[in-house]
Amino acid sequence: MPGALPGTTALVSPRLHPGRIQGGLVGVVLGFLLAGRLPLVPSTVLSSVALAVAASLSGRPWRPMFWWAVLGAAAGGLLGTATVLAGRLQELDPSSDWPGRALVVLLLALTGALCGRLLSGDGGRHDRHQPRDVLRSASALTTGIFAVLVTLTFVHSGLDVARTFSSRLSAALTILVASLTVPGWLMHLLFRQARVLRGAADG
Repeated sequence: MPGALPGTTALVSPRLHPGRIQGGLVGVVLGFLLAGRLPLVPSTVLSSVALAVAASLSGRPWRPMFWWAVLGAAAGGLLGTATVLAGRLQELDPSSDWPGRALVVLLLALTGALCGRLLSGDGGRHDRHQPRDVLRSASALTTGIFAVLVTLTFVHSGLDVARTFSSRLSAALTILVASLTVPGWLMHLLFRQARVLRGAADG
């Protein structure tokens, strides 16, 4: 708008619409509470389903509140699963549970590949939610939830406990995100390149 100060347009951006905030908060809380109360493998399955649904809806013209609720559920579910995994990291004999952890990585890798395929787009998809926008939004939500959890742990149990919890949760989240993003990004690039080549051949 004429005469507006630099950066003030972001304050009235439709990205900050209350519906988006409400939808995201509801999704985050539900996703985190559900995934955080399940055993590791069922929690991973729940997070995987939420992530796949979010990816499948990323290019469709859904209402912003619904879209952000689904994205929030995916981010909250992933962090809930990371919390469960972080609890496993403190077990006295973690080597006895390696098949379960291997299954978690496999499930997330398959989910990542599916999401990469869905985010690669097709002719019937809209440009409302580009892959970079989806990843940026999910990353912001996940980082925000992470910070809130560590802060609440600090308030409840003090700095030492919060520091230990933060370290374990960070390690668990790194494992889960890597399991998702590596196959997802490879699949995304593969299908995008195949579409480009197909378009060049048709032209």
